[in-house]
Amino acid sequence: MALQTCFIFKNEGDFIYTIGEFAKISKVSSRMLRHYDKIGLLKPSYIEQNGYRYYSDEEIYKISMIKQFRRYGFSLEVIKSLLCKNDVEYTLQVLQNKIDELQQSATEHHYLMMELERQIRTMSGKDNIYESIRRFDILLGHRREFLALCQRKRTNEEAIDQMINELYEVIASSNDLVSTGTHLTIFHQSYSDYDPDDSDIEVCLPVNAEYNQEVYYTRIIEGGLYMSTIFIGSYDTIGNAYIALMNWAKHNNYSIIGPTVERYYRDGIETDNQSEYITEICIPIASHSNSAQ
Repeated sequence: MALQTCFIFKNEGDFIYTIGEFAKISKVSSRMLRHYDKIGLLKPSYIEQNGYRYYSDEEIYKISMIKQFRRYGFSLEVIKSLLCKNDVEYTLQVLQNKIDELQQSATEHHYLMMELERQIRTMSGKDNIYESIRRFDILLGHRREFLALCQRKRTNEEAIDQMINELYEVIASSNDLVSTGTHLTIFHQSYSDYDPDDSDIEVCLPVNAEYNQEVYYTRIIEGGLYMSTIFIGSYDTIGNAYIALMNWAKHNNYSIIGPTVERYYRDGIETDNQSEYITEICIPIASHSNSAQ
């Protein structure tokens, strides 16, 4: 059905829209438009004494640019700076910096794709599914520390998805925070005490800036030596990957020295098909000689 708009004219030739009409045209909620007004990102064309907000065609162009920059991953604060400066050279530099950031991310995903291809080769030609799921490529390497938005609670595994969604909601409502990586879960309990119905769980999302409000906070996720593997499929059978990691550590004289990290490259947020889930399991380790020192 075509959008029915009651046009108001501020000046001859200018189309003016109520906030409701503007929300429909721009596909941005009235609540978000009020938020943009509050932070000075997008002001209405004028506001009547009764508080009613009205927008013009000029704001349509601005909201389109805001949405475009938001899709590129810029924070509201950066977008506000771009629009206020309205400087081509400055904007080009900011866009180039984002390209460089995305290129780094593409490089990291390239290595992930190589790992996935190795997994496919491992599965090909097997006589049965049990033969294929027993084999995992174990990688050993040092990981860098990074800043992450987190929340931690004692709960069950079923709460993880909701906890992660809450982190994304914090970022969506923030003027400064931008996600810089893939969400992950840290399981702080030891393997001997682990209970999926009552566990010490911390969900994290790499971000660009510090934050601390209520149960949400940022902290540095420590780097160090990790063993890792890629698991493809439902979490119901993820234990096979854990067994492979434990056996590898034992046979190669390594000790586990910290909590397990699960990084989700593809999960229920992106697909309803659990067979398409892609999870990287990372466990911090040390050689027996180093851990004994």
